[in-house]
Amino acid sequence: MKKKHIKRILAPLLVLLTVLAAAPIIAGAASKVNGKSIVTNNIHDNDYTGRKRVANCYVVDNGNATFSRVENMGDIVLIETYNSGLTLLGQQFIGMELPVFGGFWGGSVYNYVIFGQDNPYHDDGLEVLRLVRFDKKWNRLGSVSVYGGNTTYPFYGCNTDFSEYGDTVYVRMGHMTYGGQQAVMTMAARNSDNSLIQLQCDVTGLSYGAYENSAATFIDASDGTVSTLDHSLGSPHAVEFGKYSAPAGGDFISWCYTADALSLRGSYGTETPGTSIGGYEVSAQYRLVFGVTDPYDGSSPNRNIFIATVPKDSYYTDEVRIAYATGYAYGDMESAMTPYVVKLNQDQFVVIWENRNGYAESETVNWVFVNGSGQLTSQTYSMTGCLSDCQPILFNGKIVWYTTNAAKCTVYSFSAANSGVAPSWSARQAIVNKGVDYSRVYDFAYYINRYPDMRVLYANNPAGALQHFVTNGMAEGRQGCENFSPIAYKNNYADLRNAFGNDWKQYYMHFINYGYAEGRNARQ
Repeated sequence: MKKKHIKRILAPLLVLLTVLAAAPIIAGAASKVNGKSIVTNNIHDNDYTGRKRVANCYVVDNGNATFSRVENMGDIVLIETYNSGLTLLGQQFIGMELPVFGGFWGGSVYNYVIFGQDNPYHDDGLEVLRLVRFDKKWNRLGSVSVYGGNTTYPFYGCNTDFSEYGDTVYVRMGHMTYGGQQAVMTMAARNSDNSLIQLQCDVTGLSYGAYENSAATFIDASDGTVSTLDHSLGSPHAVEFGKYSAPAGGDFISWCYTADALSLRGSYGTETPGTSIGGYEVSAQYRLVFGVTDPYDGSSPNRNIFIATVPKDSYYTDEVRIAYATGYAYGDMESAMTPYVVKLNQDQFVVIWENRNGYAESETVNWVFVNGSGQLTSQTYSMTGCLSDCQPILFNGKIVWYTTNAAKCTVYSFSAANSGVAPSWSARQAIVNKGVDYSRVYDFAYYINRYPDMRVLYANNPAGALQHFVTNGMAEGRQGCENFSPIAYKNNYADLRNAFGNDWKQYYMHFINYGYAEGRNARQ
C-alpha cells in the first residue's frame, strides 16, 4: 500500500505577503502571490515517469468572481477562498469521511470529493468509496457509496478524473482488485437522488474499456459521449483513446471503440519513463491527448510535448494524428516535463509545461496555445516559476494555479489571451542556415519523414530540423533530400573519395558549391 500525503497546519490562516509581477521571458502578462503558514511541498509534482498519482492540490472557480484553493492535508481538506485580486477572503475545512483521499473536482454546479478505505479482507459489505457532493459554498448535499467493488486498495496505481453530463457525474480512477491486479474502475452517479447508476470494477478488457495496468486515466462526457484516455501498460501497450457506444446520462458500460494514440516502447507490463500523459480534452470535432514522450526507437533521451488527435465521429488508429509542440534534440540536455492542458473554449486550449535540463528543473513555466484540431496557434511563452500537482484553471481571463514549498505558498497566473502570433517560417528560412543555401541537398519534409527521430523532434520546427542537419546530420551521412545521396556521390566519383575519404560533410558542401553546377550525379 502506498504511503499517503501527510501535512500539518502551523497557523489557522494563510497570510498573503505581497503581489509580484513576474516578467515573462518571451511574452505574456504573468503574476504571482506569496504567502506562508501552511507547510506542504508540491512543486514539480505534476511530472511522472512511472505512474500518475492522485493529486492533493486543486484550484476551483466558484463562479462569483472568487476561486478556492482545495488541498488534502491528510486528516482534513483545506479550502481557502480568494477574490480576483488574489486577496484571501476566508478559510474552512471539511473532514475526511473515509480514511483515504481520492480526489476533488469542481463541476459546473457542484463540488465533489471522493474518499475511500482499504479492504484487505475483500469484504463485499465494506464501504470502499464515497463520492460526496457539495454546493459551491461547501454545504454538504449528499453522497453515493460503493461497497466491496472488487477493490482491495482504492485509488491505486494512477490518478482520479471526473466529468459530468446533465444530472450525471462520472469518476474514473485506479484500484487494486481482489485478484491483485492494478486496473481502472469507473462509477456513474445521479445527483438528483444521490444514486449509483453503474459501476465498472471488473477487468473486462479493451472491448469494454476497463484496463488492467493503467498508469494514468482520464474521462470526458461533456459532449454526450462517454470517452476515455488511458496510459495502458498492459494490452495494448499504448496510450489509448476509448469511446463507449452507449450515450452519456445512463448505463455507460457497453462496447468500447478504441484507437492507439501513441505506441509505447518496451513490452507488456513495463513502465515507460520517457512517456507521460498530462491531459485529455474534447473539442468540437476532435478528441485530444496532451503528453510528453521520447522517440519510440530510443534514438534520443529528450522528451518532447506531443498532441495526438482523433476525429470524434470515427475511432480508427490510422486516423490519429500527432504533432509536437517542442523540438528538443539529442545533445541539447533539454527535455519537457509532463504538461497540463486548460480548455478555454470548444476550439482553443493552452498547454503548459516545465523543462528539465539534465536532472535539474528549469524553474521556468512555458505555455503555447493550440486549436481544436491540435495545431499550434501561438509562439511559446515563458515565465519564471514552477508547476505543481495543482491542475491550472481558467479564472477571470487568466490561467491560475499554485505551488507550495515549505511555508511558502505562491499563486501564479498569466493571461489566457492568445496574442494571435502563430509560429511561422518561410520556405527560405527552412533551407538557409548562416547564409548558406542547402536547397540542393536538403528538404525539410523528406528529412523528417525519412528519420523517425527527426519526425518526433522537429515535425513542427523546420528551423530546428535544418539546424540538426547542418550540425549533425551531414556529418552522420544522413540523406537530406531525394536528389542527393552522399553514399552515391562518394561511390560515383573517385576524385571525391580521394579528397574527402569518410568526411561526409565535405561531399554535401562540394555538391552545393561545385558539383551541381558541374552536372555531377548524386542520385542513388
